[in-house]
Amino acid sequence: MVVAKLLGVLALVSICCSCSKSASFQGPKDENKKGDENLSAVPDPDQTVTPGSPAGTPTPASRDAQKDDKTFLALTDEKPVHELKEGDEQIQIVCARNAAKTNKVVKAFCIDKIKPKSLIELQQALGIAVTDPTQVARNQNGAGANPAFVFTGHSSSLVARFTSAINPRAIIFSDEVLSNNAANPNYVVMGFVRGEQFAEIIVNNPSTSKPDFFLVAFKQACNDAPGGCSVGELLTPAIESNWTSFTLFEDEDLKNTIVDCRHCHQPEGTNGPKILRMAELKNPWTHFFRDNTAGVNLINDYYAAHGKDETYAGIPGPMINGSDPQKLENLVIGNGFMQLQAVGQFLTNTIQNEVAASSPKQPVDNTIPGTSATWDAFFKKVVDGLTIPVPYHDVKVTEPSLLATFTKQYQDFKAGTLPVKDMQDHREVLRPDPKQRADMGFAIAPGTSPQDTLALACRQCHNSKLDATITRSRFNVDFAAMTKGAAELDIAIARVRLGYSEQRLKAEGIRIITEQGEEVQMHRGEHLLTMPPRRFKQLTDEQIDGLVKYFQEEKLKLTK
Repeated sequence: MVVAKLLGVLALVSICCSCSKSASFQGPKDENKKGDENLSAVPDPDQTVTPGSPAGTPTPASRDAQKDDKTFLALTDEKPVHELKEGDEQIQIVCARNAAKTNKVVKAFCIDKIKPKSLIELQQALGIAVTDPTQVARNQNGAGANPAFVFTGHSSSLVARFTSAINPRAIIFSDEVLSNNAANPNYVVMGFVRGEQFAEIIVNNPSTSKPDFFLVAFKQACNDAPGGCSVGELLTPAIESNWTSFTLFEDEDLKNTIVDCRHCHQPEGTNGPKILRMAELKNPWTHFFRDNTAGVNLINDYYAAHGKDETYAGIPGPMINGSDPQKLENLVIGNGFMQLQAVGQFLTNTIQNEVAASSPKQPVDNTIPGTSATWDAFFKKVVDGLTIPVPYHDVKVTEPSLLATFTKQYQDFKAGTLPVKDMQDHREVLRPDPKQRADMGFAIAPGTSPQDTLALACRQCHNSKLDATITRSRFNVDFAAMTKGAAELDIAIARVRLGYSEQRLKAEGIRIITEQGEEVQMHRGEHLLTMPPRRFKQLTDEQIDGLVKYFQEEKLKLTK
């Protein structure tokens, strides 16, 4: 179902989609958080493969992972692009496809054949590395040879579940012409958040004046260690250097995976334009770090944990206070993308004022969540399929007690009193209340009908506007549009049920096994075929039951 995330709506010039999840991500720990899924590999009922097997994937491991409606070979979502090539072989595929292009990605990795071993080396290859760390004021953002940049404490992109003030998303971009909303024909934009071993890149193609979308993935030495990378190795400066491998993907490579970017950045389908997204396009840019808006509260929360002596995403600590969403707004508007996203535009000032009126201590203290009638109207558009998910209504997405705990943990790490190996996952800092998680886009609110659950969990990636040539299109929220509806609903039922709690999986007799037939236990929703992917939505057991019943009823209608 939904492959959301991801610099999607929020601030986000999101760029491609994420390639892999950290080996340490265990997903939600309560009934109202959920996990990743993959219906992008829906089997073709006409093919002679194991019934219910995911046909959209080219390797046997994925194609045969679903043995029947209750038995699945162990296949983790920790590497959702496991079928694709890696390293030089994959780079050559992208370079051959782009042989006629001259954009900055092609020049860096195909012509100059650069293989970065750190995030800063990647930025240097793209021409967006900081060269003068003394320019720390906001009015110096992007000055001289420095790139422009902005940090965000909430996202609706591929990495939304992992983004907060304590683990922000950095968006770094070329600042050649970023004033007076003028076009920048040579822009390059990079998105990065710690915990994910990839960076998303958007670059303008000078020959077409249209954006090209790439994703660069890397590995660290810990990838080859028993148990893979620890939380500390992924959520501290360690992730930004000493890379042991480098791989380049393009949106074309990812289009039929759970990390496809086109459903957000080409929402009208293959005949529609590819766009840069920035839903919070106008002052006060609710979830962006900025020192003279409510975003200063996000800056304060970040510095409380990280201090000003730590470089994050290649941006020296003192410079982070100069984060400026105005620069990103100029880039998006100047290159003609504003009019392509008006339906989903987040009315930041109106929503912030309504939230503050409903909860007077906001945004400094978000213990009592705010409400906004304007935001509610936008959320209704999401349910109706008129726009992709909108950002959260409050400035902060963090649970105050959890933020305090993880802030102290990071302070102890920096002080040397907490070993990296003992760090806990501070991405799990989001508010746990199911309604609030639903408002953030990571869950479905209690009491939501199965029909609306389907729309919120699946429509963004499974609708008739999108690429009809890939196997993901075989499942459609408009059941009448499916050519083999009953068979696809059977597959959907089996994969939705993979998201049950461990107790329900056992009670239902749903088994995850190795090639040798040995039963194994995975974290909730960790199986690659779980629907929806835990990266994007968490359904409760009760919501899964309601959705399964709805699918079964619709299947009966299709078979009459």
